[in-house]
Amino acid sequence: MTTSDAKKTLAVNLAFWIVAMLVHPVLRMLPSGPGGSPKIFELLVPLFFIMLAGGSTYLMKTAIGKTRDD
Repeated sequence: MTTSDAKKTLAVNLAFWIVAMLVHPVLRMLPSGPGGSPKIFELLVPLFFIMLAGGSTYLMKTAIGKTRDD
């Protein structure tokens, strides 16, 4: 893996984690009818976090598995 490929992979991985950090506070700020957050968020937010963690793990596994010759 070249240095530019490693930097791109690192930037995408960092973007995954930034999105993961910002999702919860942003969703809490969304208005809803009764004033609280919608009940569906209790299911969707953890699933979204799991998907982000899976994507990040896949990126790191792919980056670590590549050699400089690939």
